[in-house]
Amino acid sequence: MSKFIVVSFAMLGVGFYALSGGANFVPEARPQAAIVAAANTPLETAFDEPVVTRAAAIELPTLTADAATDVDASVIQASLSDAPVVEAPTLRVDLRQVSGKRVNMRSGPSTDYAVLNTLTRGTQAEILTVNDDGWAQVLIPSTGETGWMAERLLTEG
Repeated sequence: MSKFIVVSFAMLGVGFYALSGGANFVPEARPQAAIVAAANTPLETAFDEPVVTRAAAIELPTLTADAATDVDASVIQASLSDAPVVEAPTLRVDLRQVSGKRVNMRSGPSTDYAVLNTLTRGTQAEILTVNDDGWAQVLIPSTGETGWMAERLLTEG
């Protein structure tokens, strides 16, 4: 087998030698001067000089020390006034757990949609919406994923 490989490579070498011109092979001359001359010639680019104009002078009002003190005092007084404290309303989050052993979370509200993830029993899921067909759009807090699953496969909220 090794003799066959050596003979094959010898035949390929002889064929390459013959196709390249053999002893009469003369390499093609490269235009060195043209390449060097082209590399040293700067490219001409169109450049429009920017037009610099002077902006019109705008007269700013001057503040006196008394006027600045009055403004500061009114700002401080307004910030110290007894404004009523309004508490933000608390939002009720509908947090449930997956009740099935392995439940598919899908990209849309039916089994026609692709499976995004398979959730195991006990996985926390926040209910975002529930449609009329019994599909719930859920957010998985541990991963941040959002998808759809059958509401019947979640614990009661």
